[in-house]
Amino acid sequence: MSRPARPGAIVVLALAANLASWACAPADDPDKLLTGLTSPDAEVREDSAQKLDAVVRRNDASVFLRGLDSPDMLVRAQAITYLARMSSPDARAALRGLLAPDKRMMLPYNPIRLRPEGSSTADSRILVASLIQRTQPDPKAIGVLLDGAEQGRTAEELVGTCLAIGALRDPGGVAFLDRAALHPEPEVVRAAVQAMAQFDGPEVLPSLRRLATDSRDVVRSDVVVAAANRTDAEARSILMQIGEKDPSNEIRSAAYEALSRQPADAVVPYFIERLRQADAETRQTLIEILGRQTGQSLGAKPEAWAKFWAKSHPPNPTR
Repeated sequence: MSRPARPGAIVVLALAANLASWACAPADDPDKLLTGLTSPDAEVREDSAQKLDAVVRRNDASVFLRGLDSPDMLVRAQAITYLARMSSPDARAALRGLLAPDKRMMLPYNPIRLRPEGSSTADSRILVASLIQRTQPDPKAIGVLLDGAEQGRTAEELVGTCLAIGALRDPGGVAFLDRAALHPEPEVVRAAVQAMAQFDGPEVLPSLRRLATDSRDVVRSDVVVAAANRTDAEARSILMQIGEKDPSNEIRSAAYEALSRQPADAVVPYFIERLRQADAETRQTLIEILGRQTGQSLGAKPEAWAKFWAKSHPPNPTR
């Protein structure tokens, strides 16, 4: 006849069973958790969000690194966004590593608005760079992004690298953009200019001035957009050059509109001078801009505008 188990033995056996159960429990499933965020069931969404927040709090980057192997590309994009929420050195190093050229993926996710993008895709490195810049700028990131980024790369890959540099906003990438702006493929040049638009320092201005006379209208249009985001005198000079010399009426008008955002004292005399030489297609644009800048309605004669401006803005007396 067997003896009844002692109470202490029962407790030990119960603890052992619990530990065995815990040891055999499956690890957090990134596919299940991340797809749960978009479930039609509110309870599933809430449960997934809570579990993902717990993963972030314990800085378990391995969960989201497994998510990068998912067959669902949207899960991969969401895994990157959650990885970027972690602050541990290991998590930041893992995020930085995703900038390497061989980690590039095309994801159905808008890397700037941080939301799913339907049928269109974007280079994953743009998303990673944007998240690094937003959450915790990393001085080592630009080196990872640029290591091996030029040798034997396709135009599409170079475009992604340019846009990632723009998202990262690290001046260490400007030399790459300068070289990319010399590429024969217009989409690479355009991506370089669009990336330059994200910088507000002087390092991109020489390339923007050179590209202001590029033979391709689309490139010069991008230069106007890039310079329009700035308020420095050199950018203003580039826009004035385009407004004076560009062969396209449309691009000249775009340059005038960009200049109209500048202080009136800096640009009204320029607009009056351009009105003297304007053709019919750009004259009305200049008249409307002068009206907005001065609050006046003086028509198409530049003499009337010049007289008004000289009267309302007399030169400073010489001391």
